[in-house]
Amino acid sequence: MSRKTFFKSLGAVLLLLLVVVYMGYQVMENLTEKIVTADALQVTAQDKISANGIFVRQETPLYPQQGGTVAFLADEGEKVAKGQAVAQFFTDENQLALYRQSQSLGEEIESVKYAFTHMTDGSDGVKLDSLIKMNMLQLGAKLDQGLVSQAEEYSSKLDAMIVQRGVAQKGDTDYAAILQELESQKAQIDASLQGGTAVTTPAAGYFVGRTDGCEESLTPEGLKTLSADAITQVVERKEASSEAIGKVVDGYSWYFAAQVTADEAKRLKEVSKVTLRFPQLLAEDISCSVYDVHQDESGEWVAVLQSGYMNTALLMARDQPADIILRSYTGLKVPKEALRQNEDGEWGAYCLEGAQVVFKKITILFQTDSFYVAKDTGKNGELTRYDKMVVKAKDIENRKVVS
Repeated sequence: MSRKTFFKSLGAVLLLLLVVVYMGYQVMENLTEKIVTADALQVTAQDKISANGIFVRQETPLYPQQGGTVAFLADEGEKVAKGQAVAQFFTDENQLALYRQSQSLGEEIESVKYAFTHMTDGSDGVKLDSLIKMNMLQLGAKLDQGLVSQAEEYSSKLDAMIVQRGVAQKGDTDYAAILQELESQKAQIDASLQGGTAVTTPAAGYFVGRTDGCEESLTPEGLKTLSADAITQVVERKEASSEAIGKVVDGYSWYFAAQVTADEAKRLKEVSKVTLRFPQLLAEDISCSVYDVHQDESGEWVAVLQSGYMNTALLMARDQPADIILRSYTGLKVPKEALRQNEDGEWGAYCLEGAQVVFKKITILFQTDSFYVAKDTGKNGELTRYDKMVVKAKDIENRKVVS
């Protein structure tokens, strides 16, 4: 046998061995039963609709009676009374700077008075330091949650305690002198102020220090005929300039309108209350009523939700992406691969109990793209928490023993 012939024969033998090994592996794979399981754990899933919508409120723009430099007397989102001054005009920037200095001195005077009013309760440095730290933590927590209005309360307390701590270190003998000096400075500034006209509110409500040009075109009266195209135009609008210095939201309800599909409209008509979630605006969910669901002239569907919950961020927003949560379902998470039907036509899941596979019935509450939410009944013969559901196996049947 030549060397060339030998290597040809060896190559053929090796190839044959590889084919035999591969075929043997495939046979073993088919004969060996591989079972993959998943635990039945509790899960909460939500039936929700995602949409871009707009806020509609009863709003009155506030227009100045004269020009000049303006100072706002009300904070964003502040509740105001009818006839309350929310802005003051000054002749120039210097007068505005003096006004702000006077306001700052007034706040410092109040803080000093508050501090010394509470000096008699025996507060020492250690106690004050502890209170200051606690208020700083609470302030930070509120800001993290986006609750700016609630954070302001802790900010004011913190200012007063810091002043109290500083004055306490000096001793209370300085109190009268400190207060007299501050009041004297404020009186001198107030005497030189030359304020112009004030802007007052035509009705009680909430003050917002900016406008977007939609205040008079978007009103609650037009909600039941609002079109999907009008919503799109507001979402895609460009900010328009306005002579208004702000507005008063003088209704105690706001509305959120969004375009939905025909199927989503049908689902919304079946409920009276929903939960609104604004992931880019708030950390909290808001309970709302379904105010109206209608079809516009072009055949598109519009849903309108209503709420009386007021928040500075909500008052200032005009359009936002939102999740409309219709219902929440809590039960056992069943992967779609685990759902099977037995010989009696019942739906359930095969579960591994020791070395045996047992069929357990399930009651489906809700389904997502990848799993079902099943009712946790606790009944014998039905799926219960921590059952090991079979999601992958071959030739599976009830009461079958597996290795």
